[in-house]
Amino acid sequence: MATGSIRLDCLMLDRMISTVMNTMRDVTADQAGGANGDKDAVDGQAESDGTLAGGSAPGLAGPDMWMADVSAVELDNVPMEQPSGGSFATRTTFFVGFNVPEDKDMAGNHQMYVECFEPLSVVHQLSIILIHGDWHTGQIWATKPDGQPGWASHFNYKGYRVYVVDLPGFGRSNSLLPDQMQVQTPPPLPFNVERHLTATARPEYGGWDTAQMHDKWPGTGLQGDPVFDQYYNSLVPMLIRKKDRQMMGQKALGELLRRIGPSILIGQGTGATMAWLAADIEPDLVASVVAVEPTGPPGCSHLPRGGSGSQGCILHHHQLHNRVRQFGIADIPLTYDPPLEPDRGLDMMPVAPLGSDKGDQPCMLQHRAENGFPKGPMSVWRPRQLVNLKKMPHLVVTGQASRHSTFDWATVQFLLQTGLTVEHVKLQDFGLSGNGHLLFLEENSEQIATLVTNWARACHGVA
Repeated sequence: MATGSIRLDCLMLDRMISTVMNTMRDVTADQAGGANGDKDAVDGQAESDGTLAGGSAPGLAGPDMWMADVSAVELDNVPMEQPSGGSFATRTTFFVGFNVPEDKDMAGNHQMYVECFEPLSVVHQLSIILIHGDWHTGQIWATKPDGQPGWASHFNYKGYRVYVVDLPGFGRSNSLLPDQMQVQTPPPLPFNVERHLTATARPEYGGWDTAQMHDKWPGTGLQGDPVFDQYYNSLVPMLIRKKDRQMMGQKALGELLRRIGPSILIGQGTGATMAWLAADIEPDLVASVVAVEPTGPPGCSHLPRGGSGSQGCILHHHQLHNRVRQFGIADIPLTYDPPLEPDRGLDMMPVAPLGSDKGDQPCMLQHRAENGFPKGPMSVWRPRQLVNLKKMPHLVVTGQASRHSTFDWATVQFLLQTGLTVEHVKLQDFGLSGNGHLLFLEENSEQIATLVTNWARACHGVA
């Protein structure tokens, strides 16, 4: 039998099994709940079909109705939800980035472990690379702490070839030289994980304005809960300094892109920084970038409520530092036009952007003639443009109850000023409420992944 026939048969088997599983689930619901069960099943199917309450976000740019039901571009009778045990895939592993360094160059060795998940039938020519954030490894994309399949399986089920990485210095990418291990930053204490990530709604933590809306983390979010313990046990220390992590990650991801070809980059937290850095050196190999709660805000440190700093300019819990993201969205140079000197960051100032839904709350943007005062012949600066990142579309995803709800808007304003095509998805605008920073691990992570899939298809089609 031809290989194509075998792959098609396997795809049909995968989806037949999924259909049977979903049917059995619906039948069980009918038997248990009668008419109410039938209504719940219908509601569940409406949700799983990607028809989310809330419609399009106000002012959202890009292709028309990209949030519409994607069943029209899928094969007939394909259930939207992946099987409860995850999708079928062929898993292979390899490494990129090992170079014998000269003179103990800190960035010489950027070895990176890569897992490839090959779906039963590859529908899209573009691959997806999933990039983890601080203290995580690539494992975080495979299985959620509650035991459910993660985003790697979701995108596999949608027909994407998925690559999951352990960034240099994390997990199985640990071929570091002694001189590279300058620091060791242990994972945050369990109390801080509860306070900022998994149990932010507890009133005694006194979080940001939307913290008490957080209700999508499975379990209590507290120490002793099995889901919390599983998540906390997955965290690893960071062994190298931030700038070195960014340089090594950029080189390794660039090498991976050159090996596998055009891809969609999806990064979470500092993984979004890595995605932008990789896209900057290989713009022709990056179709789009999805930044899930990216590290920010540009040029600032975010301070907790009531926090204070010893230096810099404090603006609505944002503190300007000349050593924090001095290149805007990264701590190492990016390709700007006009170019920047390698040892000098952007010239930034606090600005309240016109048209922002944050009123007069300022964010850090580049100097430009419109912002300068007093006006005069020297006030002729124009914002530098991220000329390589302008070549692809960008999506920023923010959870309603996350700390990022207070500053992701500032990251979007900065990206727009540098000339990028950016869409900012606030999940509550699409009927997905109560998500925290770890939204890709939470109870409605499937619906969020479907939102990302729909956006990617609107940008690239079935390609």
